[in-house]
Amino acid sequence: MPDEPSSDRKGGFLAFWTTLPGILTGLAALITAIVGAVGLWKSQSGDNRAATSTESSLTTSTSETGSSQGTGSRSPGKGVLRLVRGDTADLETGQIGFSGQADLQFGPGSNPNLFAAGSAFLAPLEGKPTKRACVRVLSGRRDAFEVLAELDTKMICVSTTERNVALVRVIRTPGVGNAKLVLGYTVWR
Repeated sequence: MPDEPSSDRKGGFLAFWTTLPGILTGLAALITAIVGAVGLWKSQSGDNRAATSTESSLTTSTSETGSSQGTGSRSPGKGVLRLVRGDTADLETGQIGFSGQADLQFGPGSNPNLFAAGSAFLAPLEGKPTKRACVRVLSGRRDAFEVLAELDTKMICVSTTERNVALVRVIRTPGVGNAKLVLGYTVWR
């Protein structure tokens, strides 16, 4: 079989990028590159002014009783987070937004994925939701993300960036007419 001329091969390659799969592939690569660059920039930023301005722009979530979560309490922190795609959350403070202490990120893809942020890691929990149970499953698994649609359980243990143990309960995943991932959480210090 004779080889195709190089101009025909080049034309076929360029033609791919004008098709819907080519456009979607290019868009996905661009989004991945932007998210990666922002994440790298945020993790390498040692400027205190940038950290202060980032912290002041964070949105504070409210607990199930409607009061703001404080950061000085040694008892378990509890609350509800309502995340849209791309949001990060710090479970110790209950804050949503970019933070050097973020523990979770709601994935930017079309599937509802929950990613560990920073040095945090995840493990699904089946059974009684206690600190001891979370410590046990986290010692056996260190997942970087969970595909929420494929989980057999709605509970996920988190080893936070601050090295605390937390339990996240999936209350509602995004669907038709609802773009938010709603999570209940408890942090044990």
